[in-house]
Amino acid sequence: MLTLADREEISRGVAESLGYREIAVRVGRDPSVVSREVARHGGRAGYRAVHADRDAATGRSRPKPRVVDSRPGLRAVVTRLLRSGWSPASIAGRLPTEYPGEQAWRVSHEAIYQWVYAQPVAELRRQLVALRTGRTKRTGPRPAPAPRIREPRYLDERPDEVQGRAVPGHWEGDLVRHEALCFERR
Repeated sequence: MLTLADREEISRGVAESLGYREIAVRVGRDPSVVSREVARHGGRAGYRAVHADRDAATGRSRPKPRVVDSRPGLRAVVTRLLRSGWSPASIAGRLPTEYPGEQAWRVSHEAIYQWVYAQPVAELRRQLVALRTGRTKRTGPRPAPAPRIREPRYLDERPDEVQGRAVPGHWEGDLVRHEALCFERR
């Protein structure tokens, strides 16, 4: 995450017409981070550190408004098509063809599903909005979390007698690695 000081340095570099690599060295970041930052916040002609920092903070804020909620015209079209029995995937695929030049009308099927499931059931019923399946919430079992090793032991924590490999049992890991290397050479 870039700080305001980083963004000020990027702004100075842009004002001096430096390349992204040179600016990245000054800031101590990867050149791709600098180029995306400048492109995201106005390009070389319009990049301002304070505005970029404010916009980035706004972008990180939670909760974010749902795309369908933030655009009344889009919400009206999505609601109308849902009432007609369209699926969210069909709506998401249809909007770019009906409104070809307008980026504001681009929405994913997942955004539509999230908007539908975020509504109270009574509100959906009142607006006569329903999915074709009739579901009002997501169902299905959640996957079990991955098992965790309770007390991991790291190689760095081996006892000193293992380091010397005086006991044959302590060589087992080395033998497995040796056999793998021999197999690769064949």
